[in-house]
Amino acid sequence: MRWQHAWLIGLMIVLPSAASAAEPGEAGALFLRFGLGARASAMGDAYAAVGEDASSVFWNPGAMPAVLGTRLTLVHNEYFQSLRFEQAAITHETKWGTFGFMFTGLYMDDMDRYDDAQASSPLGTFGAYDVAAALAYGRYIVPNLAVGISIKPVYQRLDELSASGLAFDAGIYHVSRIEGVKLAATVANLGTPMKFETEEYALPRYARLGASFEREVASIDGRVLLTFDAMFPNDDGVREHFGGEYSYKRMLALRAGYKVGYDSQGATFGFGVVYREIGLDYAFLPVKNELGDSHRFALNFSF
Repeated sequence: MRWQHAWLIGLMIVLPSAASAAEPGEAGALFLRFGLGARASAMGDAYAAVGEDASSVFWNPGAMPAVLGTRLTLVHNEYFQSLRFEQAAITHETKWGTFGFMFTGLYMDDMDRYDDAQASSPLGTFGAYDVAAALAYGRYIVPNLAVGISIKPVYQRLDELSASGLAFDAGIYHVSRIEGVKLAATVANLGTPMKFETEEYALPRYARLGASFEREVASIDGRVLLTFDAMFPNDDGVREHFGGEYSYKRMLALRAGYKVGYDSQGATFGFGVVYREIGLDYAFLPVKNELGDSHRFALNFSF
């Protein structure tokens, strides 16, 4: 229907402005922007319009209704330096809609503690970690248009200091009448500022517009998926994400992507294998500026 397309276009215009406000460097809890899943990471984080696995809880709760049955994703990320990123997400389809849950945690090795006098030897160690969870719900409001929302408690710990807050995500997912085309729009991390004692900072809000095109290609016995996302963060300029995937008989997939607008990120690569109801994904994320490369692994289960 025409009104569905008009509503989608209107939200695509309005959502980027909903994520704006903070100046560069003012947003905190940036781990909330780290993508979920190795498949999406290998495809340059261009994933808002892909509703095929449990990671849609993060990328677009509006895409969850397109995920069939029950799906579980477990992710381990060896990030640069001593950072580790652990994630889990699950979606469950019911007659009332699709429910989802996500956990994400960023951890690092203990760091040496020094006093203000810059002692030559450390005075012990201290730790830091960030965690967040999300409870999400999505459903089709008409056969080709779905919406979804999620609520996320957020907690950060730095030595003896801590900060907590509550964030909200929302998204829409549209299956176009053009064969193979899907469109999406999301806004993420809406909420009040967080505070470490007297230091207050905004949540890392952003809006994302996405599109995907999928086509079976008989001559190569597989499927080709092309994706694009435009991201509008509240503390920086527009960032573009491009992704591509070739899947051979839905058993083996080769992936690549590219991110535009990042200082230390660019090309991404990866692959995936599927055996019955179990899938394994891997993503290699080169990181510039001598920070060290990142490797991401994910196990996917279908029930």
